[in-house]
Formats: sequence, structure tokens, C-alpha cells
Amino acid sequence: MKCFMFNQLKLYVNDELAPAESKGLEQHVENCPQCQKHLQEWVEGMQEEDFPDIPDIPEAPVPDAFTDEVMDKLSDAVPPRSTRKRSSRTRRQRGWDIVKKTGLVVAGLTALVVTGTVVSPTFANYVNSLFQIEKDSDSGMKNAVNKGLVQKLEQKATDQGITVEAKELLADSMRIAVIYDVYDESGKKIEDHILNAKLIDQNGKDWFEDDGGDNSGSHGEFFITERFLNEIFESSEAIPDQLTLHLEQTEIAGKTGKWSLEVPIDMKKAKEATKTVVFQDTAFQSPQGLGIELKNIEFSPSATRVMLNTISPKSAYLDVERTSILYDRKNPRGAIITEKERVPAFLGENMMYEITNEKGEVVAAWDMKSLDDGLDKKENVLFTPRTEEEPEEKAEGDVLNWWHTFGPIQGEQKLKLELQKIYEKKLASPKFDLVPTELDKKAATFKDETTGSTFTFSSFAWEPGNGEDLGEAVMTIEGTLGKGIVENHDWSVKDENGKTYYASVSTESTRDKDGRVQIKGEISIPLLKQEPKKLTVSYATYMVEHDVKWEVPFEIK
Repeated sequence: MKCFMFNQLKLYVNDELAPAESKGLEQHVENCPQCQKHLQEWVEGMQEEDFPDIPDIPEAPVPDAFTDEVMDKLSDAVPPRSTRKRSSRTRRQRGWDIVKKTGLVVAGLTALVVTGTVVSPTFANYVNSLFQIEKDSDSGMKNAVNKGLVQKLEQKATDQGITVEAKELLADSMRIAVIYDVYDESGKKIEDHILNAKLIDQNGKDWFEDDGGDNSGSHGEFFITERFLNEIFESSEAIPDQLTLHLEQTEIAGKTGKWSLEVPIDMKKAKEATKTVVFQDTAFQSPQGLGIELKNIEFSPSATRVMLNTISPKSAYLDVERTSILYDRKNPRGAIITEKERVPAFLGENMMYEITNEKGEVVAAWDMKSLDDGLDKKENVLFTPRTEEEPEEKAEGDVLNWWHTFGPIQGEQKLKLELQKIYEKKLASPKFDLVPTELDKKAATFKDETTGSTFTFSSFAWEPGNGEDLGEAVMTIEGTLGKGIVENHDWSVKDENGKTYYASVSTESTRDKDGRVQIKGEISIPLLKQEPKKLTVSYATYMVEHDVKWEVPFEIK
């Protein structure tokens, strides 16, 4: 299907549009993959006209600033629209106008402006890749495009009037992603579908067989399915050189059929583009008893991965009684359960560190995932699934492996990792007795004497159940947490009959001038059969931050 604006492109190239229409078309092309595809084909055709007899030429390396340099040179070379006369414009120059204005450049052609060398566009090096122009693509995907790790695909599978079309493949040592489309005979996009994926090596092993699943969803005009290789392979060297990605399904939109695509993947280029810094005997012991051992840091075009071990002493475990909602076949609407669980006080994801360059600029920073935006210091984080293997029991404690993933950090440079905080989970057992109907008249304030935290409850609202749906109570909660406390977890309530319910607390957090955390939000209590007359509010755990200092310099060579 062609975009209805496609004919406008022809008028634009022939300089037959008014200035306002030209500007509108330029804005449209920025967000229309179909028009971008036609524009790409036009530029590729222009390449063939200019270089019809050029034999295969070795690829030239493309610097990180390649696109910006090209666009600057093009802007300098071509005068502004206002100073040009229509009679002096060729179709080729008009075509380049929209290429420049939309930021869509074919690397193989524009490299001539920068280096005088043709860059082969066969295995991607297309700046106008769907991964590059899609607003939801992260910085790593876009960098992988510039490094030539995105491959254009032309594979389709059609059955029962439904077509699955693979458009682009991103193959990096950290992840594999495919942009694809699913549509019916009229070209209408089909949202209701799931593609099963297998990643097969030359020995027939499916590396996705034990994998937890993919990260997929609508991707602008199309869909994307993404699998993270850094949760499967311990290093880039462990990835097989040759893999085949199988995408298949037997039912789409209620129709039974067979849709199967096979995409061969050569991983050698991605592996060669990955650099690794290995650390030997680089460890830190916190005053609280947590041991941290930095193992290595991997740098690929699409991501950066920090690998470390944590060593938790046997004493650093808590017995927590938690109330939650269980959803299963027997309880599709949820059932309240309370159970005891033994959990570690420290986790490898509950720490804060920065990676800085020689100028002191922060290029990446990790912080505890659950922290509100008003508290955390995350920078350049990609929340790919981290691998936590079964703990290895040693004399000094339980050892767990952790992987923290960031956007790409490229180029030879000297860096420094600085650990600044670790977070510790502690037990709590406060009890705040409320009469819900009185909260609208007067707020109720309580202090947890153990932690020094103060909470105020107000504005009670009751939403009764309807049919099989049970009722829900909602209150406003505000508070000032005790010194060093950043979060409270595992909330629950008891009604006047002593029955325990799960409570969900949603708050926004900030720090006051003294550094103490201020919270404000709501506490919701679902699955209530009737409006409660009394409530006892409690939480089972809270998180404390500890300031630490550990610096590890390293260098990307």
C-alpha cells in the first residue's frame, strides 16, 4: 500500500509545490515509514546512476559523528531555499532538500561528502533505518544502525489472507530485534497476534528454549520483537558465530494457519565490534557486610554491560510476612494470601554508582530500580532483564551474579566507576489505627517510633463492588520518612474483624533541604466485600540508604 502523500513527493522533487505545502510534506515524511521507504529507493537509484560500474569496494569505518558531519556539510554546500530560484533547481537537488530536512541519509552516498569513499549499504549502514527513525528506539538501537548491525529483510509469509512481513533485523552481541508487520488482504494492521521465536545454532540447539520471553509490542507503524542475548550468554565470545532466528505462529486473529520465517544471522561482525574490560581481584567490602566484586564490563554498539558479583553473609537475610493478591485459574479475580518469605537484605540491583569520563561527565549511572523519579540518579540505563543465577554457597556467604545494562559507551577513553550508595532492606511492624469515615473531617497523623517516619492519612473514598467485582477503598497518604530511609514496602491493612488485606501504595517522592524523603500519594485497598469501619495500616519492610565510596578506574582500548 502506498501512502496517499506519495504523489506529493513527485511534485516536491519537480518543485511544483507551494512553500507551505513543501513544509507540510517535509514534516509528514519525518513520521511516515512508507514515504521514507520510497525516498530511500529514490536515493539508492541515484547511487546506481552515479556509480554504475563501480566494483565491490571494502567498507570504510564510519565514525560516531558521521551523520552530524554529513548534515553540516550538506547544509553548507546547498544554499537556503529563500536564496534559490526555481529555474536553477534540478530534480536531484529537490530530492536532497527533503533528505536533509528529514534527516534521512543513505550512508553509502553521503560518505562521499565526508571521506570520498563509498560505504557499502548492503548490511545496513542506512541512517534511515526504521530503528533509527522510530521515536521509541533507544540510543543503543540507533547506534547499532550506524555501526552496520541492522540488516534489511525481505521476507513474507502469507496464509488465510494474513501476511507476516519481516522488515529489519538488528543483531548485536547484547540483543536481537526484528521490526515486522502483520496485516490482512486490505493492508490493515493486525494487533491481535503473538510471534513465537527460536534462536537455533548450527548444532540445532534452541537458545530461547529456556528463555523467559521477549519484549515486544507496537513499534509506530509496525511491531518489534526483541530478545536480550546478555541474559543468555555470559560473554560475547560465548555466542555462536552463526545463528538462525525462527519466527512462527499457527493462529493469528482467530485464524488457523502457518506463518513461518527463517532469518540467518552472522554474529561475527557483532562479536568483533564488542570490547571487554576484565578486572582481576577488584572487590569492595561494605561496613554493612555486603561484598561486591567487579568482574568485567562489555561495550557493544547497542549497549554496555557491567557484570559483578555480590556476596551476602548468612546473617543478611530477613523473614518477611507479606500480604499479596494471588491470580490463578481458581482465582481469576484475585485472592488475598499472606505468607512468610526469606529474603536478602542486600541485592545487586540495590546500589548506586556512576561511570564518569576524564572530564567528570556522567556517561552512565545505576540506581535502585524502584526509586521514584524524584530520588533516583539513573543515567543511560537500559532495563534489559538482568540475570541472577542461583546463589553459590561459599564460606563467606551466598554469591550472586548481576548484570547492569546501559546505553552504548563508545570510543577509546579513560573512565571511572564510583560506587556511592548501597541500599539495605530492614524489618518494620508499625500499626496505625484509623476510622475511615472520620478522615474527611480530620486527617490522622502517626509516627513510627522505630524508624522516625511520620505519616498522615486523609480523604477516604469508598467504591462499592458491582456484581462479581468487589469494592475498593482509597485514602490519601503523605509522609516524611526517617533519616536515611528512601522507601517503605509490603503494605497491608486489617479491618475491624481482623481480616488482612493487601494495600497498594502509589506515591511521588522528593527530598527536603535536610535530605529526608517526602512522599505524597494514595493507598488503595482492593477486594473488599464491604466498606470498612476501622482499619489498621502497616508495612513490613523499609529501605535504608548507606553512603559508601569505592572508585575503580579503567580504560577502553
